[in-house]
Amino acid sequence: MEKSRKPIFIQFGKRLLTLAFLVMSAKLFALEVIPQSESAIVGNQTIYILDLPDTDPSSVEFSTPELSEEASIALSKKSPYLYENGTTGTRIEFYVLFFQDGYFQLPNLQVRIDDLKYSIPFQPLQVFQNPATIQPELFCEFTKGVEGDFTATEGKAIEFTVFARFFHQVVSYSYDIPENALFRELETFPSVKANSARREFSSNKVALARFEWIPLVSGETKLPAVKLSFTTYSGAKAELSLDASKTIFVKKSEQKTESASKKEETDSLFAYAFTPTGDEDEESEIAEPVSTEIRVLSRLRDKERRSLPFSNTRNVRRQVESAMGLVPGEDEPYIAVPLMLWIFALLTLFLAVLFLRKKRNAHAFSLFFALVALIAFAVVFTARQIVPYGVFTGGEVYPIPEKSSKTSFYIHGGNRVRIMERTPGWLYIAFNNVEGWVPVEMVEPIKSTVFEIEK
Repeated sequence: MEKSRKPIFIQFGKRLLTLAFLVMSAKLFALEVIPQSESAIVGNQTIYILDLPDTDPSSVEFSTPELSEEASIALSKKSPYLYENGTTGTRIEFYVLFFQDGYFQLPNLQVRIDDLKYSIPFQPLQVFQNPATIQPELFCEFTKGVEGDFTATEGKAIEFTVFARFFHQVVSYSYDIPENALFRELETFPSVKANSARREFSSNKVALARFEWIPLVSGETKLPAVKLSFTTYSGAKAELSLDASKTIFVKKSEQKTESASKKEETDSLFAYAFTPTGDEDEESEIAEPVSTEIRVLSRLRDKERRSLPFSNTRNVRRQVESAMGLVPGEDEPYIAVPLMLWIFALLTLFLAVLFLRKKRNAHAFSLFFALVALIAFAVVFTARQIVPYGVFTGGEVYPIPEKSSKTSFYIHGGNRVRIMERTPGWLYIAFNNVEGWVPVEMVEPIKSTVFEIEK
């Protein structure tokens, strides 16, 4: 009986040693030599560390990897290490110096533990030039509405996020509202704030702002101008704008059925304008437009005045008003019309004088009658240009310029109102049959009119 038990104990011991060897090998094969920073800088030392838990330093040997001319190992060492869980092990450290920028994968580290050899990989690392010499980068990524070939659809929302990297701090931030489009800012990230300086250099991209953009006209269009001013790691100032050289092709929207159009309205920028509030039996309310939408309408009306007759600007403005739940307002008078009438009047006067000097009295008197008609039309159309108008932001209309007075009328935002009179801080406006006083900040002026509002 004694002799039969010995082989059993020997077999159990061998199995236990084999199991321990397999566990140890699995741990070692899962290890990597890890850099202590997410990126490295040319000319600065970068530390790589390999931890071997439950391993005595005396049982560990390693050979320093041979590197190319782009990098060198300035120092390597091993030492005992005490981990947070109370166990001990061996730590191997490498101090690597990079001479060029790029993506580096160092050769595997050859380690010998108790006469067993292991090949442990180095974790890859991105190496950059000195941050003081790197200029910030500004770019955007589309999350909705743009296909892979940079095409979008007319009237459908495009969402994109603006990113930057290689900067120390954002100094200023602004954006221009693109023409023939609806545009609004969805979110501003904390990195845009003035006190959000980045203490350590990082190559990671940083989100700055998120936008929604709805192009209303088909054809090639440039990216919206998002402008930022940065301080670099060298202390210099850099002014960047979202790359306007990149274009997106906006294709015409396909003809939709009435049910499909209603479904898309709920997903559009102004979906809240079509959503009933309260009980279903109650009358639907249209939400007031935001300040960005009011500015868009004011700019479109201004452009409509300065465009030529039969241009597409008028149709774009009507589409925007329809999207906001408004009945399209009155058309703007074209500035070009009275100018052409005055030019024709001058030509008619010149011809009338010429015929009169040549004693062609019949032709001269006919031209004088035409001249009177042209002047009359020119005066009428010029007078229409002089009348000051603006786009109302929406709110109560007061009978006197005092907010404490009892209001009697309400005008929905987005409507064009006529400016009749002004006092400090107040404007007297007229819309259809409604007249009254409103605060000056509630009217966005149409800039091509001669009337200027002091805010």
